[in-house]
Amino acid sequence: MRNKNNSFAHSIGWNLAGAGIPLAFAFFAVPSLLAGYGNERFGLLTIIWALIGYFSIFDFGIGRALTKLVSDRLGRKNTEDLHDVTKTALFTMGFLGVVACVLLTATAPLLASALKLDDSLRTESIVSLRILAIGIPFVILSAGLIGLLEARADFHAINKIRLLMGMLNFGAPLLMLTWTHSLVPATVALACARAVTTAMYFRISTRNGALDVSSGHFNRRNLKELLGFGSWITLSNLISPLMAQLDKVVIGSVVALHLLPFYAIPGDLVNRLSFVPIALVGVFFPAFAAHWSAGEPEKLASLYKDAAIVMFAVVYPIALGIYALAPEGLSIWINEQFSHQSTPLLHWLCAGLIINSAARIPHALLQAAGRPSITAKLHLIELPIYAVALWQLLLHFGIIGAAIAWTGRMALDYLLLSACSALAIPGSRRSSAIMIIAVAAGIALMVAIALLPSLWMKFALSLSIGLTGIALAAPIVFRLRHND
Repeated sequence: MRNKNNSFAHSIGWNLAGAGIPLAFAFFAVPSLLAGYGNERFGLLTIIWALIGYFSIFDFGIGRALTKLVSDRLGRKNTEDLHDVTKTALFTMGFLGVVACVLLTATAPLLASALKLDDSLRTESIVSLRILAIGIPFVILSAGLIGLLEARADFHAINKIRLLMGMLNFGAPLLMLTWTHSLVPATVALACARAVTTAMYFRISTRNGALDVSSGHFNRRNLKELLGFGSWITLSNLISPLMAQLDKVVIGSVVALHLLPFYAIPGDLVNRLSFVPIALVGVFFPAFAAHWSAGEPEKLASLYKDAAIVMFAVVYPIALGIYALAPEGLSIWINEQFSHQSTPLLHWLCAGLIINSAARIPHALLQAAGRPSITAKLHLIELPIYAVALWQLLLHFGIIGAAIAWTGRMALDYLLLSACSALAIPGSRRSSAIMIIAVAAGIALMVAIALLPSLWMKFALSLSIGLTGIALAAPIVFRLRHND
């Protein structure tokens, strides 16, 4: 009998649980955190969470590069310098983590001043940011160890720890509220949680043979290879958050700040749902890299087709359900006036979610084929186009223009990525063309279902299509195995 832990279904299930369960926990924890810490301290806590994520770019893309290079070597069964690559990557990431720690420690007073907090919170904010700085090296090292484990398809181990860290991210500050309303103990708890989970990743990596502390040496040639791949990832990671936040900034300056919640709330909902396509593509990426390095174009093209089908079959029903039931759902969740304003925006954003999810497959394929420069250059091209389109659409259509601009950028990104992947990997052309047609047809169907007069009919059709999606995706993910 084949080990179920080696199946894509098992890996995808753990990826979804590792991201989805903490998100559900956050839904219930955030109101208590807001009530306990108050608006200003909770605002500072959200900035601390954001900084933890943002400073992870200091890994210079080496975590993703490590997944790629280890997958390459395992795919070619050429593992002579595997421990050299690993040691070089982790040593470099540790050094970069220390640099990031020193930088945040030094700039903490400036950041605290920029936040315009009350004077009574200034010292507390500086101390909290400096404590956070101590945890940054662990965040960056964790990214490297996760990359190492992903290359070996050990998603079960990764997500057991990721789930724990996700729960602690909200649970630790909540627990500290039983003693004090100060953020300092909460930040200490978050930093300690990062250190503990990094130690857990390290222990698993050494136990399963992914990391051998007694073997391997720092190698400049390997460092050049890691940075050559990772630097393009870093460029993409710098541009993507800028494009992700640009719409909110421009809405506040071009339209009116009081209208921002009508866009930000549905936008945040759609953004949080991105954990689903991220969980899916995280499993396929190392497999893409292994097949590419092993010189198996037919298997790579077949896996690309399977990945595209699974992505569409899983994400489309979610987007369809939200699109079709948006007016009623927003009325129940917020109120009828909010629903009237935000439903058209949510409709555009749901279409963008489908397109963006589909685009993650050619994006991963290009990176797995050692072409991260293409994805980074596309982001550079898209940024000015998106900025101009956003500005003009906001001026002419108001806040719905921001949703149109965002979805338009997703469509441009998807078409460019599909074209580039088809040129780089000819075997993917047919699948890419079919998926573009499927996405367009799916969006048209989504619009048609939303126009139905009966709520129950919309619900029944959405549910039926969702069950069809599960029936389509399940045989594929249960059939696929790592290292096949």
